[in-house]
Formats: sequence, C-alpha cells, structure tokens
Amino acid sequence: MNTQEYIDSGVLELYAAGGLTHQESREVEDMAARYPEVRIALEDCLRSMEAYALIHAQAPRPELEERIIQHIRSVAGPSTEPVSAEEANVVPMVTPEAEETSLKRWWQIAAVILLVISAAANVYLYNNLRTTRSELASTRQSVRQYALQVNQLEQRSLQSENQLGMLRNPQTMAVQLKGVPKHTDAQARVYWNQETKEVYMDPSSLPAAPAGKQYQLWALAKGKPIDAGLVKSVDSTLQRMKQVQEAQAFAVTLEPEGGSVNPTMEEMYVMGNASL
Repeated sequence: MNTQEYIDSGVLELYAAGGLTHQESREVEDMAARYPEVRIALEDCLRSMEAYALIHAQAPRPELEERIIQHIRSVAGPSTEPVSAEEANVVPMVTPEAEETSLKRWWQIAAVILLVISAAANVYLYNNLRTTRSELASTRQSVRQYALQVNQLEQRSLQSENQLGMLRNPQTMAVQLKGVPKHTDAQARVYWNQETKEVYMDPSSLPAAPAGKQYQLWALAKGKPIDAGLVKSVDSTLQRMKQVQEAQAFAVTLEPEGGSVNPTMEEMYVMGNASL
C-alpha cells in the first residue's frame, strides 16, 4: 500500500476520533514520522476534528447533570444536621488520614465526571465522523461521475466538430447509394474526402440486419472490391469507416457477422457511383 492509499483508507480519521487501539495508534504515529505526506494529512485531520468538535459542541443534558450530582452526594455521604451556636465553635480534630481519604474521594468524583464527559464526546464525535465519511464518499463518487460525463460530452462534441468540418470540406464528395432491384427501399449515403481519404457513412436508411449478419461497405476501384469497414449499427446517423485511397463506386452487402474478405454479390443492398 502506498502513502496515498494509506491516507485514503480512513485510518487517519479514526486516529483523530480516538477510534483506534493503542497498537494501531502507534502504527499511525510511526507512518507519520516516516512519511511527511502522512504527517501533513494527519495534522489536517486533527485540526478538522478539533474545529468540528468546537462547532458542534453541545451542553450536557440536564438529566446527566442531575445524575452526576447524585453520584457526588452518594460518595460524599449524607449531610450533617444543623448545629447550635455553641456547637459551631467546636473545632473538630481532622487526622491526616481523614484528609487524605477525603482528597482521594474528590479525585475519584472528578475522574468519574471526566470519564462520563469524555465517553459521551467520543461517541458523539465518532457517530458524526462516520456520517461525514459517508457523505464525503458519496460526494467523491458524484464528482467522478460528473467528470466522466463531462469528458464524454467533450469527446462527442469534438467528434461532431470533426465530422462537421469534414462534411463542409470542398474536397468531400457525397455519394448517394440507392437500393438494388431486390432492395429498392434501401438507401445509404457515403462521404468521401478525396484529399484526406477519410470516409463516413450514414446507414440510417438501411433495414435492420438479421441476427448473425452485418452490413459491410465496399469501395470499387478499377473493378476490384476494397473493404471499407463494417457498419456497427443502422441506428447511428454517421459512422467513421476505413480510409479509401481510390474509388469509382461504393456498395453495401450483407455479410456474416464480422465481415468477409470478398463481397457476397447476391446480398448487395445498395450501390452508387463516386463521380464528380
């Protein structure tokens, strides 16, 4: 695991929230001492946790305060009865042992109070940390999806600009492919740039290919067929095909899926001459 993966694992947030064992905390401190980027990330987590605790700090519930007072009273013992003025002048002798016992009792009370407050704060902060981490993960996923969508839109926009520029190029020839006698309703259009040799095809007017079959574009040069590429789908309006160096005509045949080396003439659907 590299340092970035270690930082993204969430162990630094758990350390800041006090959710690790002593051994796990030692491991985090060792990583922070060895790698400056881990130390910086840990310091950020500690500062964020401190700021979060200050922002979201809440006063203890009234019933918690009452429970603490009752506990103090039970530890300190019952209150004494009122005394007369004469009795008030009597100064009782307190032994050092009694003073030490009383001091220990008050330290125990303070320790209990701090323990209760610390436990409540840790539970509260841990629950909020889990919620924050969940929200952060959801936000990161949304950002990734948004970035992917933006990238896809940019790619489509660039592709559309390239296609539009090719179609507007004076060197681009539009070849209308008409249906042969067996398929009079079929049509297609080929755009061939005689300078760059790029070829685009609009197959949207072809009938859907049967299962296991696929349309294939051919360029006819000096009486020989040249493979110009397979038609991916007739649902698309414009598809980029293979470059064609020379052509007197274009034709489309129906071939087995994956295409053929030579066209199946009996399965020709459309054809058109490439002439100015």
